[in-house]
Amino acid sequence: MPEEYANAQMAATSPAQLLNRRAFLDRLDTAVAQQRQTVDSNREKVEAERARLILASRDKAVLEQLAASYRAQEKVLVDRRDQREMDDLGARRSRLARAEDTDSGDTP
Repeated sequence: MPEEYANAQMAATSPAQLLNRRAFLDRLDTAVAQQRQTVDSNREKVEAERARLILASRDKAVLEQLAASYRAQEKVLVDRRDQREMDDLGARRSRLARAEDTDSGDTP
């Protein structure tokens, strides 16, 4: 029964309506093809940006490691300088204490 209905409907369709329908389907095909091209182009852009992001992320990690290394080296230098200053201060106090002991030992 549905086939008879479809056939009856097709028989009632004029050539102009068929041409109009065909033109519409052609426009749809063209629009689909254009959208496919847009999607493909955007996929390529996404892949290129993803690769760029990965490289930038690696560069960032390398720079962060380098900065951490420089901070560690700077801390070592500061710690050594602080230790040297403390050693100098301790040596100075020791000399002063010995000098005071020597001075107080000379006078009755």
